[in-house]
Amino acid sequence: YFIRHTHYHNPDDIYAFHLPMYLSPQGRQHAVRVGRWFVEQQIGSLPIYASPIVRCVQTAEIIASATHASITLDKRLIETSLPNLQGKKKPDKTPWILEEEDPSRESRQSILARILDFYNEKIAKGNDCIAVSHGDALTILYYHLSHKPLPLYLWGPDNNDNVINRGEILKIELKGKTIHSLSRIKV
Repeated sequence: YFIRHTHYHNPDDIYAFHLPMYLSPQGRQHAVRVGRWFVEQQIGSLPIYASPIVRCVQTAEIIASATHASITLDKRLIETSLPNLQGKKKPDKTPWILEEEDPSRESRQSILARILDFYNEKIAKGNDCIAVSHGDALTILYYHLSHKPLPLYLWGPDNNDNVINRGEILKIELKGKTIHSLSRIKV
């Protein structure tokens, strides 16, 4: 199970990336619902791996409190690096273009390589787990596993239906090491 962190407090609408942005009250409530979903599905005590960035750690902690799971931080799940824009206010129009075209942005290949390294390691071990990560990493993984080509602008309005949303669960069911089903669960 891959989960994108829930909503975080960002009143100035800045590019967050690696900044320590804390969950909003709505984000905390959403994380509680995600944790409750695992309990209702009788999926408890799975190890949880999380990006070390605060919003993912907090989401993972709330889920872990419901499922009685342990949490391990894993840098391969970290948010995209974009040092030129981190902390800067997003423009009113087309912030996704500025973000995608910035030369300091971590490449999609790099993002995919690290999330796939995590994914393949967990498959090789054969144990179910929960991973809490970020929109770019999870959306790029989803495209890769779905065998879909990535759009030019991942966060453009034409692609809203294809991004992994905050608090959304990407459930991957395997038969052996082959994907049997790939589903998105909105809680």
